Amino acid sequence: MELLDLYDKQLKITGKTIERGKHIPYGYMIPIVAVIIHNDEGQFLIQKVAARKGNYYATTAGHVQSGETDFARAMLREMKEEIGLSATRSELELVKIRRYEYKFTFLYLLKSNVPIEMLRLQQDEVESVKWMDLDEIESLCRQGLFNRTHYSLLRDCVESNFFRR
Repeated sequence: MELLDLYDKQLKITGKTIERGKHIPYGYMIPIVAVIIHNDEGQFLIQKVAARKGNYYATTAGHVQSGETDFARAMLREMKEEIGLSATRSELELVKIRRYEYKFTFLYLLKSNVPIEMLRLQQDEVESVKWMDLDEIESLCRQGLFNRTHYSLLRDCVESNFFRR
């Protein structure tokens, strides 16, 4: 059983928890972390989520576990668990915090040129990973195969100045 901390609308921890997958009570939120990993060729590291988890394409993301208050470290943990990619806290760049009705997502950016064969996938979570350009990702979106929320997060990065630095 995975527990998640509940936060209020001002992103302050409440001291209450909820079991992952349970209905989040009105007025409370849970934190999510997501990362857009890009390389020198202008490609993005995209994962295909395992069939039992939805069988769609997405960026690397996950829930912040109860007790984790450093969201960057939670993102590093998720990357290591899901795709076997290690990075340092200083390599992550916070792009934005996006609010939704019952969750808020801390969106990070990471530059990496890691070869696919160096990654170790968490088989029950991730079926495969691939470097893709924006046209390939948009094609998957048109086919309904790419997670819309993750695409929206990717667009947040692409449309910002983060890649022009």
